[in-house]
Amino acid sequence: MSDINPTLLDQTRTCIRKNGALLVTSRYRIVAARRRLNPWFAFTGGSDGESLRAMIRARITTGALFPIDGTRAWASYGEDNPCIVCKEPITPAQVEYEVASASADVTGRAHLRCYMVWKEESRTRPNRRSGSASRPRPPVR
Repeated sequence: MSDINPTLLDQTRTCIRKNGALLVTSRYRIVAARRRLNPWFAFTGGSDGESLRAMIRARITTGALFPIDGTRAWASYGEDNPCIVCKEPITPAQVEYEVASASADVTGRAHLRCYMVWKEESRTRPNRRSGSASRPRPPVR
């Protein structure tokens, strides 16, 4: 190692540090690009989720939207069909849930986010027999 020029060794170490910094920057940019390309990583305000939740709750109460109780759902890529919940088209880049009603011969398609909120609101909807909200079961110990 004594025959290696010290300036060449210093230049090599400097290049290694710069390459390490470039790798870190590249990895950050790759992750940021993935977040920008995937709409589910978008930041949204609390009111957006609450307005969607309130709309779904109202439509389930009035019967305009059937509750998801014991229904099955199939996921696939969208085909530009309108979402049963928000009425926006489900594009081929988005996941589409096809939901069939357990009590009626009705099928609807929904975005992933719309389906998840619809499913949650169907679980917490008022009980028709007693008129009170269904309560979650206590954890089993």
